[in-house]
Amino acid sequence: MQPQQPNPYGAGYSPYPPPPAPAPGGRSGGVPGWLWGIGGVLLASAAWGGVLFATGALGGDDKPDLAGYAFADDLCAAADISAFEDDYELDSEPLARSFDGDTLAIGTCDFTLAPIGDDDYNSAYVTYDASWHRGSDPAPEFADSYRFFEQYGDDGFAYTVEELSGLGQEAYLVTRTNDADELDWVILAVRDGWFQASVTWNAYLDTPEYAELVDPRRVTGMLRSATESTLAALRE
Repeated sequence: MQPQQPNPYGAGYSPYPPPPAPAPGGRSGGVPGWLWGIGGVLLASAAWGGVLFATGALGGDDKPDLAGYAFADDLCAAADISAFEDDYELDSEPLARSFDGDTLAIGTCDFTLAPIGDDDYNSAYVTYDASWHRGSDPAPEFADSYRFFEQYGDDGFAYTVEELSGLGQEAYLVTRTNDADELDWVILAVRDGWFQASVTWNAYLDTPEYAELVDPRRVTGMLRSATESTLAALRE
């Protein structure tokens, strides 16, 4: 059983990984990643709004705790991509999208990377997401939105969910491997107060010489470094 809506771009709302397909953007073409993200955010926001209306939580006395993270209308300006520079070069210019609403602000930044010197159309697609919750505390649902993946693991894919320490108030790492035990999708998500952020890496590296680029520890290290630097930039 696999998730019904492929959507890795929801910053904690609906972090479904995409099915194997050519990476969007860059040399491979396809549907822009931000389009998946905005769609997932809108669907999740509508559902969450219904819950708030039913419970009377909307308009309560709780003040948003954004933990010092300032809204960025251009998340690409804050997103640190230097963690990828030893292995990749940009294959598409970073694309930023944002929405600054009364109860929820959203920022995304996505781009395509190519292994340095690659001539075979290999690529990795990276998306940064951030959400500033102003109308409700996302804490009660944050962990479950990633532990959700523990129920999946057949049909040629296996998912691993790991809680991380030292990032925000809570953080989760979800990894997906294919039937050849190769890593092809990872999301690292963080919640700090009413603020959430995530970095998603999705790889299409078919050339054997790039096996080291999908080493789980190597990829996790890159995502953690990118997350730490980006969070620091958003608090400056």
